[in-house]
Amino acid sequence: MAGLSDIKSTRRLILVFAAISILLVVISIASLLYLNSTINRLSDSLYSDVYQNSELILNADRDLYQGAVALHGAMNPDVSGEQLSLFAQDFEDNNTQIKQRLNMASYNINALQNPHKGMKQSELLLSELNDKLVNFESSFKLWKETGRELISRRVQGDWDPKAFSAELINTRLNETRSNLDQAENLIDNYAQQITVEFSEKKSTLFAVYSLLLFLLIMVIIYLSRRLISMQKEMLEEKSLYQIIGETMSDFIILTDPNGLILYASPSHASVLGYIPEKGAPLSNYIREAEITWAKLKSAVQGTSRISELRMRSSAGNWVWLETKVSPISGNKVFPAQFMLISREITQRKQYEERLHKLAFYDHLTAIPNRAHFKMYMENLINQPEERRQDIALALLDCDRFKQLNDTLGHLAGDEFLQLLSRELQQTVKGSGQAFRIGGDEFAVVLHRFTSTETLNEILERLLQLFNKTWSVSKGSSFHTSASIGVALYPQHGSSINELLRAADLAMYRSKNHGGNEANMYNEQVDEEFSDQSK
Repeated sequence: MAGLSDIKSTRRLILVFAAISILLVVISIASLLYLNSTINRLSDSLYSDVYQNSELILNADRDLYQGAVALHGAMNPDVSGEQLSLFAQDFEDNNTQIKQRLNMASYNINALQNPHKGMKQSELLLSELNDKLVNFESSFKLWKETGRELISRRVQGDWDPKAFSAELINTRLNETRSNLDQAENLIDNYAQQITVEFSEKKSTLFAVYSLLLFLLIMVIIYLSRRLISMQKEMLEEKSLYQIIGETMSDFIILTDPNGLILYASPSHASVLGYIPEKGAPLSNYIREAEITWAKLKSAVQGTSRISELRMRSSAGNWVWLETKVSPISGNKVFPAQFMLISREITQRKQYEERLHKLAFYDHLTAIPNRAHFKMYMENLINQPEERRQDIALALLDCDRFKQLNDTLGHLAGDEFLQLLSRELQQTVKGSGQAFRIGGDEFAVVLHRFTSTETLNEILERLLQLFNKTWSVSKGSSFHTSASIGVALYPQHGSSINELLRAADLAMYRSKNHGGNEANMYNEQVDEEFSDQSK
């Protein structure tokens, strides 16, 4: 199911990528069309501006012609003074209009230079056009001065009509109109050149943009194919890993940095009856406290660690596993991980447990034996100074046990020892530990008492435990008591042997007094019974 989910996720990723690619292509085509429309609008706007300037120059030429007509009319000797005044006014008005039109045309033409940098030919024509307009200024100035001088002479009373020469007016007019005609031709050429250059630029821009769009489409196709190829490789690799995980006998668990399960191999089902759930905490399945996630992460610092842990099966029993925990370097998908590789060791642990019981537990009574007693005492004696406790060693010997064996038989004796051992364990529970160190001889190690009074209470309970009638051998009764000797650590000895000797002497004293008694070791006991106990 996890693999199917990953495949669906990758397919969704491919679909999203394809949708983004199509969107990019649509945006690119729309941008191309918008660019074409923008260039066309700019070209039309520019052509409109050029046409407007051309109209201004043509109107200026017409005004110049009207001014020349007014000047010729003023020079007619037959016109009256009032008519002369009107002709002079027309001459000035036309010249003023010419000046305004050409100033506006010059301003517009200068404004055309900035948006079209890089169009060399059109810029050259524009520069020539400006030069012609500058030349027109000088010839136009000379034309106005000539006209005004002629009108001024005409107004004077001593003006001689024979002195007037129409050729001079025509010469000045032709010089002025020549600059306007050339300016008009240049602005027409400029309009044509602008149209050509805009068309070339648009073609070049379209070619570059089309090439980029083609390259984008090719890159999208390449990336799509690459993504599909990588997905295929991932699926093949995942299938291979899945085959390995499903067929190997070891159990594999992969977790994230917080101990959440990312993967559990199907091999778990053969032993546990289920596969640990993906996303669940590993601590939900393991029992050992020392393998809790916080301790595991602190213990595993870049190296592997082998631990023994138990996992509960679907049947409810615990399965022992030997687990190698290894840290895995992180990546962008998973910052860091841990891999647990396990194999079942339940039979080995059961065998080890049987060996441990044989070595440290009495086979008849199932309580700790003499070897366990020595290990227990060594552990208490070797505690650090700050953790060391007062220790009391009590040796207990069953009075009249030989009589029980002789009268009721050894099976009855074994049954009595089993009953006694169970009750002895319950009596000292919470205060220490009981051990069988001989046939009918027991040792009780007490190390959780707070005062002498507490110790005496425990010893009194032990005496009461022994001093009663026991029912054994299917209804047969047997009454017994105990002889108890007690030695304290470190007052009566600093080693196990010294404590055993002291407790044994104290127990001998209890027996010598008839049993059913507990005695503490002291120097008097040592002097009185050391020779007799040998």
